[in-house]
Amino acid sequence: MKLFKKVLLISSLLLVCIYSITFAANTKFPSVTTNKYINDYTGTISKNYTEKIISIGKELEEKTTAQCVIVVINSTNNVLIEKYANELFRSWGIGTSEKNNGLLILLAMDDRNWRVEVGKGLEGAVPDVLSNKIMTSYGKPYFRDGNYNDGLLNCYYEFSNKIAEEYGVSLTSLENINVSSKDYNNNNSSSNTSNKVIPGVIILLIFLDIILNRGRVCRTFLQMIIISSHHRGPRGGGGGFGGGSSGFGGGNSGGNGGFGGGSSNGGGSSGSW
Repeated sequence: MKLFKKVLLISSLLLVCIYSITFAANTKFPSVTTNKYINDYTGTISKNYTEKIISIGKELEEKTTAQCVIVVINSTNNVLIEKYANELFRSWGIGTSEKNNGLLILLAMDDRNWRVEVGKGLEGAVPDVLSNKIMTSYGKPYFRDGNYNDGLLNCYYEFSNKIAEEYGVSLTSLENINVSSKDYNNNNSSSNTSNKVIPGVIILLIFLDIILNRGRVCRTFLQMIIISSHHRGPRGGGGGFGGGSSGFGGGNSGGNGGFGGGSSNGGGSSGSW
């Protein structure tokens, strides 16, 4: 029984390790569109709403240097939306490299999942709890009704307003836009299921490794991650993240997508509708 537990533990940790290392090499992200602040690869958002979002995003960046970006895709193709959003955020380099003040709203239409990824520099203005509240109050009810235009504009308005308040500025582009939340069942357990389950499983595996194997698997795992990071080099260059021809910003450089080289530590929230 003890041998079986060790084999199970090592196998589980190896699967996590392999997934983390190979994700970047095997996942190709779409190129940044000319709209910059609203990248809709599904044809979901109307031209009128696209123009409103671009107007808000442009003014927000001009007054604060912060970048708030929407991405609408069909599916993450069985990749956890949290992982996909974090790597997409870093690959494009949303926000500035000095302030890491980017925010990404990602919708996967076929998966019916959403994710808000927040740069470290905006975690004070947009903490995880607030990002979840905005999406579940101003976005999710509209998404359920198939009204993605109003749902996304509502959320973009709220996030942009919070960021502007953090910088002590006001946005004139928000003045003629009316947003509203909808009442719904406040049981948000599904919104944070993956956020709770995944860390819990990882913590359990680490604990078992320490108890049964003196942490040897964890040490090996960390060494592999460090080696992999060194081999991958700066983001925005080669590999599966695109580089110059893709229009990506690159996690550590200004890049070609019009973004400033910002990064994220994984803060934010996610859910479904």
